[in-house]
Amino acid sequence: MAAKFPKSSVAEALERSLKNTDLKAVNSAVVAAARVVAARIDSIRMTGFIDEHGKLDNVSLPTFLKYCQSLGLTVDAPAKVGRPAKPKAEAKQEKPKSDKVVQMADFMKRFG
Repeated sequence: MAAKFPKSSVAEALERSLKNTDLKAVNSAVVAAARVVAARIDSIRMTGFIDEHGKLDNVSLPTFLKYCQSLGLTVDAPAKVGRPAKPKAEAKQEKPKSDKVVQMADFMKRFG
């Protein structure tokens, strides 16, 4: 398995994944953005994800994974071991604690 996934930078791994996919020109912008974020991750990973301003960068990696997901480069995570998750329709609804929460719930039903 080590030969299948050699240790490489995030940017190199992204390029390898892109090479093995059949993406269309419509994906060009997302690919370009993913490359930028991959380079960013490579540049700050040696510092423990502390950026040039001394702040923790906890956004780049999840953003990169979202780009990968939108390009079809990820697979769905396997279900957790144990009881199967209830479908959203069957999930128990808790009573909202405030009127604002009720308004947000109504909004999400209409537009979410």
